[in-house]
Amino acid sequence: MPGRKNSAESSKVKIGTILDKSIVDKLKQRAIRDGKPISAIIEEALLKYDQEESLGRELRLKAFENLLAVKFNISDDDLREIMEEDYYEQ
Repeated sequence: MPGRKNSAESSKVKIGTILDKSIVDKLKQRAIRDGKPISAIIEEALLKYDQEESLGRELRLKAFENLLAVKFNISDDDLREIMEEDYYEQ
């Protein structure tokens, strides 16, 4: 039916923003090259950014867990001495 939007389109929201002209020019070039609307290019970029941010957090958390899983061969006295050492007096 003409004028009727599908469910994916009806969940979209129009926003307004101000971008540097050079960024808009790059967006237009990319949209032409990929044969997609500018909104699709922005949406894909934001989704990728969000995914990478989540992945980076997960990787940092896993690295931290791995670090804690390793038993350090250091005595309590040695650890206490290191912790009490003034880093800036070195």
